[in-house]
Amino acid sequence: MLGLMTMALVTVIDTIFIGKLGTAQLAAIPLAASMYMIAWIFFVGIMQSSVAFIAKAFGAKKYQEIGVILAHYKIIVLFGVPLLYLYIQTWSIFANLAQLETEVNNYAWLYLHIRVWDAAFSLLLVLYYIFYQSIGNSIVPMIIAILVLVLNVILDYGLIFGNLGMPALGVEGSAYATVLAQIIGAIVIISYSFLTQKSFNLKLFHPLKLKLFKKILRIGLPQGIGDSIELIAWAIFSIMVAQLGTIALAANNIGLQVVQLLYLPGLAIGMASASYMGRFLGTKQPELAKITTIKSLHLGILYMGSLGILLWFLGEAIARYFTKDEMVIQQATLMFKVMAFYQIFDAIAIILRTTLSGAGDTLKPALLLFLSTMVIMLPAVSLLSNWITPGLVGAWLGALIYIIVLALLLSYYVTICYKFEKLVTSIFCKIQTLNINFRSYSDE
Repeated sequence: MLGLMTMALVTVIDTIFIGKLGTAQLAAIPLAASMYMIAWIFFVGIMQSSVAFIAKAFGAKKYQEIGVILAHYKIIVLFGVPLLYLYIQTWSIFANLAQLETEVNNYAWLYLHIRVWDAAFSLLLVLYYIFYQSIGNSIVPMIIAILVLVLNVILDYGLIFGNLGMPALGVEGSAYATVLAQIIGAIVIISYSFLTQKSFNLKLFHPLKLKLFKKILRIGLPQGIGDSIELIAWAIFSIMVAQLGTIALAANNIGLQVVQLLYLPGLAIGMASASYMGRFLGTKQPELAKITTIKSLHLGILYMGSLGILLWFLGEAIARYFTKDEMVIQQATLMFKVMAFYQIFDAIAIILRTTLSGAGDTLKPALLLFLSTMVIMLPAVSLLSNWITPGLVGAWLGALIYIIVLALLLSYYVTICYKFEKLVTSIFCKIQTLNINFRSYSDE
């Protein structure tokens, strides 16, 4: 969990540093990063599907197959780099749709055309994080993630403001800091893996096995497309907010950074659950996979629900870490109160969808996500942002409706298709109590 939290902290800390440069920079950089993430997360989704293959091979003690599986995912990384570079060339279209002010647009592009060069290294980091989690080792990705975080903070401090003998590059410095930290992290984790994990037959590359590659794409593409659809919806959300003005956009960008920080540990719980799902299916113990899923849901609800309480009471204090603009702080504080309710349902949606990927079930959850974003989220955001003042609060109320619907749909799907007869009652009782009791599983 801590490993994924530090990945979120990299972006949050970048935003804190950038906020000290001015409101235009604060409005620009998180928006540019969000646009980049739409395509980047597509490949991350494919990387995440590796848990279905690696965990199952590990559970079945087929260790030699794991290196071959990883090598095939590296082929996808190679395809990703040029595609991501071509993708960012569409920034001008995105900026026009958002009706960005010239200053905000210039800062965003300055950041984006540098940040894209971290693509190969950040995707390899994600792949190796998932490899270690799939074999039940969370220590190595945690250590590497902390290393990346510390390097990013040091480089941000130096390259943005000209400290530690480094040049003062401002917005460009933030992008260079992220790229350099990701490069070093990827080199360290890959080198360590090849030196210490020899039983898994690790390879830089392997001759293509067409049957395996087709299986990877069959499971990985729906996962990647689903993740991208969600980020596209959030990008459209940001465009709608941008039309409310720079103040609303800056406040929203703070909210998105905080949501990401809270979201990734929830995703980490889901990935751990997916790992157990794959391993228990590999050892032909589906009942244990079911028990682990329910335990993971309870843990995620407790964790993210507790953070929702903090958002309600500490929203203003959090906003002040990012900016001194009182108008931005005022809107961000109100936004955090809506986000407080968002957290519990987000936990349910994240953990169920990620856990299902461990069973290789990615297509139907992606379809449910698509329907929820297109039919519920975007219409609700459009209507409520115009009906409620300030519009930013209305927009987030629309997002809250969306995540409640998605959580309910995924819960119903798991209950019906996987025969989790008591799942819905169990998790929604936990929403009311925010209390975990593992004793009920002690005799199973």
